[in-house]
Amino acid sequence: MKRVFIAMIGSFILLNACQTDAEEEVERTVPVKIFTPGPDSIASYLEISGNLEAVNDALVISQVSEKMDRIIKPVGSRVKKGDIIAVLDNQIWDESLKQAHASLESITARHEQVKMDYERYQRLYEEKAVSQQQWEKIRTSWQEAEATLAQLNAAYQQARVQFENTYIKAPFDGVVGSLFYDVGQMIPLGQPVAKIINTNLMKARLNIPDNHIRQIDVGQTVIARFPSLPEKSFSGILESADPAIDPLSRTVEVEVNYQNQDGLLKSGMYGQFLIELDRKTGVIVLPENAVISRTAVNIDRKTGELKTSKKYFVFIVNSDSAREVAVEPGIESYGRLEIISGLSFGDQVIVMGQRIVKDGQRVAIVN
Repeated sequence: MKRVFIAMIGSFILLNACQTDAEEEVERTVPVKIFTPGPDSIASYLEISGNLEAVNDALVISQVSEKMDRIIKPVGSRVKKGDIIAVLDNQIWDESLKQAHASLESITARHEQVKMDYERYQRLYEEKAVSQQQWEKIRTSWQEAEATLAQLNAAYQQARVQFENTYIKAPFDGVVGSLFYDVGQMIPLGQPVAKIINTNLMKARLNIPDNHIRQIDVGQTVIARFPSLPEKSFSGILESADPAIDPLSRTVEVEVNYQNQDGLLKSGMYGQFLIELDRKTGVIVLPENAVISRTAVNIDRKTGELKTSKKYFVFIVNSDSAREVAVEPGIESYGRLEIISGLSFGDQVIVMGQRIVKDGQRVAIVN
C-alpha cells in the first residue's frame, strides 16, 4: 500500500513538472505583428494656424450723395464685372444729363456753321477778297465757338459720369458679400455701399518664425486643412514673402493663394496650414509607435553633474526570436518616423507586441 502511495505521488510530481514546462514554453513565445520596410519618403512640416480671405475683397464707394432707390443684386448674389448691384435716386442727375446733352447738341450745330464760315472766309482772305477786319471777326467767332464747344462737352461728360455714379457696379467677378444701406436710406458721398468678394481665389496671410525662413521658397506648395471640411485638404501656392522680419514677433509674413473652383472655401474660414520644411526619399520609415525610447542618466565624474540622454531602439524578428536593435531617428511626421541608421530594408520590425517582448525571447508572427 505504501509503495502504491509513493508511486502516485511520483506520478503527480512528474505530471505537474511537465505542465509547468509547457506553460513556461507558452509564456516564452510571444505573438507579434511585423512591418517590413522598403524605400519610402517622408517630409516634415511647419504647422501654422490662420484664416482665409478673398484675394479681391473690395468696397464699392458712393461717388454721389443720394438715397438708395433700389437693390438689384442682394447679398449672396453672384455678379460679373460691371453688373449693377444697386441704383441710387438719379432723377436730378438724369435731368442734368439731358440738359447738358441738349446744350451740347445746340452748340455742336452752331459750331459746325461757324466752322464752315471760318473755312470760307479763310479762302477769301487768302484771295484778298475780304478785309483784314472781316477775317479777324470770323476768326474770333470760330475761337469762341471752339471754346464753348469744349466747355459744354466737359459739362456733358461730367453730368454723364455723375449720372453713371448713381449705378453701383461690381468692380470684378464675385459675390455680393455685404450691402450697407437699405432702400430709402441716404448714402453720403464717399461711403461704402457694397462689399464684393472674389470667391474664385482665396488667400491666407501666415506668419513664419524667422528661424524657418531659409526653409521656405516662393512657389512651394502649402497644404490647408479646415475643421469645417474635415474630409478634405487643399493645395495652395506660396505667392510672396515679406522681405523684412517683424522685430516684435520675429516672424515673416507670407501670402498663400488657393484656387476655389468648387466653391467650398469661404472668406473667414479658420484652418491649419502645413508648409514643407524638409523631405527625404528612399529612406526607411516606420510607424512611430514601433520605436521605443529609453532615457539614460549619467554622472559626470569630474563635475558630479547629472546628464540625461535618450536612446531609441526597435525589436526585429531574427530566427523566430526578438532582437533589440538601437536606431537613430530622423524626421517625424504625423505618426511616422524616419530611421537614419540601425535598420536595413527588409528587416522584420515588430510593430505590435514590441513593448512586451524581451531581447532573445521567442516570438510567433501572426497576421
